Amino acid sequence: MDQREKSREEWEREFREDQYTIVPADGSRVGHIMAKRSTSPGPIPDAVHLIRGLLGGMLLATAVAILSSGIPYKVGLGVAILLAGSCLLISAFRRKHKTD
Repeated sequence: MDQREKSREEWEREFREDQYTIVPADGSRVGHIMAKRSTSPGPIPDAVHLIRGLLGGMLLATAVAILSSGIPYKVGLGVAILLAGSCLLISAFRRKHKTD
């Protein structure tokens, strides 16, 4: 388990513990304390996949533009960028299997 997953699990555990210790009379006070303590939102696991997908799409669009242009060596450059974009898109949609 890498550090990012560990920090995510720790963040979720602390959040659950805080939710279960709140009684209705203390709800607004505890909510205010939690909001002050948590200055940043929780980790977003799909952000990396989103960024990879966007970069892969931009590289594919660039490859198509290069292949349809009239610049010299367009085939080599276009194919290289096309492969890079394809690899990024594949890695963006690939699911990581957890093995515990």
